[in-house]
This record gives sequence, C-alpha cells and structure tokens, in this order.
Amino acid sequence: MIASATLDSPLVYTHTESGASEPARLIAEHLRVFCEHYSKPRRQILEPEIMALLGSDAGNVESVVVNDETARNAVAFAMLLPRAVPIPEVAPDPDGEISFDWIGKSGRMFSVSIGADGRISYAGRFGDKSKTHGIEQLSEVCPREILFGIEKALR
Repeated sequence: MIASATLDSPLVYTHTESGASEPARLIAEHLRVFCEHYSKPRRQILEPEIMALLGSDAGNVESVVVNDETARNAVAFAMLLPRAVPIPEVAPDPDGEISFDWIGKSGRMFSVSIGADGRISYAGRFGDKSKTHGIEQLSEVCPREILFGIEKALR
C-alpha cells in the first residue's frame, strides 16, 4: 500500500495489493482513516503553502513555473514527514521544483527539493567540515538520509 497526493485530495491511500475478504477491506479502511487523521495537522499547514506556489516562480526571469505534478509530489513528500519533524519553510526553486528548508542554530541548515519527476535532491550544511548531499526518489516512506539530515541541522 502506498500514499500518494492529488490536488483535490492531498493524501489518498491506494492499494498495490488487495485482499478479497471483508477483514482485509476493513483493515484497509481503518488504515486509510488513520493516515488521514495522522496527516491532518501537517496537511492543514503545508498544503495551502504548497498549492499557493502553483504557477509561481522564484522571482526572476529565468525561473520555471511550478506545475501541478511538482505540487502533487511536494504534498506527498510533506505527508511522509513524521509529526515530530518541525514544519519547514516552503518556497519555489528557479528550476520549477519546490524546496523545503530547515534552519537550525549556528548556521546549520538542511534543504530538500522535489520536482515533477519525483526526484528528491537534498543538501545539508552542519558546520565548516560537515556537509551532505544526495538524490533519492519519492516513495511510500521518507528516506532515512533526509530524516537524519533534518535532525542534524536542528540539533
């Protein structure tokens, strides 16, 4: 089972495998209700911010406009973040992606950008000699490297 975002419904729970029995359908329904309940506070904050970026650019002539698929992927990514993770700053990137930024003490920071193809690029600076960067693909779980980077930035 995976969670995916749509513009009209921010978190839709779909099945990649299905059970035919009534107990299987009941479990799937309980799981869907739980996911909607769990994500509601974060969704109420981040979804309007992300949707406000549709059609916007980063403010210069060379910027690409944020499209629907990028916004869908950004909402899906935001819903994967654990509730314990602080709400990030959200902004459009010049390449049409949407960035999520966490800024910690002493200049520590961690940034994640997501695009229409579901590619997640991340980079963090935690001090003069401590940096990280990488690329992941949007899936049904938040990549461990991203969670580690957020935690390290906010320590």
